Amino acid sequence: MKCSRCNTIIPKARVDMNYTICVNCSTEEKKVGHIIYPHKTGAYIQVVDKQTHQNLNRLDRRGMSQKSVKHYKDLINQKKSKDLDKTAKVVSNRTSSSDNIIHTPYDEAYQQVMDYYNEWGYEPTLKYLRQMNSSGTIPLMTRVKLQDIITDRYLEPSPRALQRKFNKQIA
Repeated sequence: MKCSRCNTIIPKARVDMNYTICVNCSTEEKKVGHIIYPHKTGAYIQVVDKQTHQNLNRLDRRGMSQKSVKHYKDLINQKKSKDLDKTAKVVSNRTSSSDNIIHTPYDEAYQQVMDYYNEWGYEPTLKYLRQMNSSGTIPLMTRVKLQDIITDRYLEPSPRALQRKFNKQIA
């Protein structure tokens, strides 16, 4: 079959869809896929025209827009040394990974934390652990392990609470 306007041959797929005009002569716009997120992981695509797609992107907080890209500085057009030095973030009081950091041994840190817990309780001990980690006295993994031990100890019932619970069940 030939196009009704320019007499070029129309592909069989277009003829099967009942089109009588070729792609070059068509005035219909391309369809665009708009992604819809009804949930954070379950996206699906809705096929719409270009104008509707632009309107949906304007309304949708997850939509793609050209305006959001323009907010970022273009590094190619900046003066390399002057502008980058002004925007560089200065970090102080940080030790590099190449420094030889000596942490408190685990057994010693465990004893310190348990003594602190026995004297001050749960919440102050968690603050003490955070302070030990941020000052570099103990590494993060030690803090996590000790924090888990303290939390388990805090959550386990006291002997008196167990006695009250089981005496009620017997009676």
